[in-house]
Amino acid sequence: MEPTLNAEWYTDPICSWSYAAEAAMETFRSHFGSRLAFHHRLLPLYQDLNRFLSGHGLKSQAEFASKIVKVSRLTGVAMTPRLWESGKAPQSSEDCCRYAKAALLTDPVKGHVFLARMRVLAFVEGEPIGDPKVLLKEAARLGFNDKDLERRADSAEVRAALQDDVEKGKSEGVTTRPTMILTNEGGDRVFIGGLRDAALFIKAGETLLAEDA
Repeated sequence: MEPTLNAEWYTDPICSWSYAAEAAMETFRSHFGSRLAFHHRLLPLYQDLNRFLSGHGLKSQAEFASKIVKVSRLTGVAMTPRLWESGKAPQSSEDCCRYAKAALLTDPVKGHVFLARMRVLAFVEGEPIGDPKVLLKEAARLGFNDKDLERRADSAEVRAALQDDVEKGKSEGVTTRPTMILTNEGGDRVFIGGLRDAALFIKAGETLLAEDA
């Protein structure tokens, strides 16, 4: 059997840098295919929006909109700041993470699509992804039972799983979203923080797999 590469991707649905990194991450996933064991780790960007804004020296969501524009300009990935300009950003990104985690635990494949769709809603369509109705409508469109997903998102199981992601991130020293941690079967690891080109992810992964060969 071919050696397997383990990837842990630390992210948050409302993180603009994570949205900008999705194309590179998808190229990475496609390159390795069945040789890859990929795991989403949800790391909430903030629990209290007002405190988050204050920490950036800002008084309103509208003031944060320029940061979305800046990320778009720096990365070349088209984004709209409309969600922030309209004052409808999630009051807690942890709530968004719970819905993403619930979807991933229910069906990893559809959950991956759901998480990507959450970012499109936020950064392309400017939809309020902090509103459960918006998320549940999208979840149902993707084939989830919306009522079951709503219950699961609020369950002790999902809250514990999310806390595990947070604690694991702390133990690994993750401070940046997104962050990729790659590990081969021999336990060799590569830690890649921040937005990077797909070629870097691929080179790191192939190097680790070659060490297992």
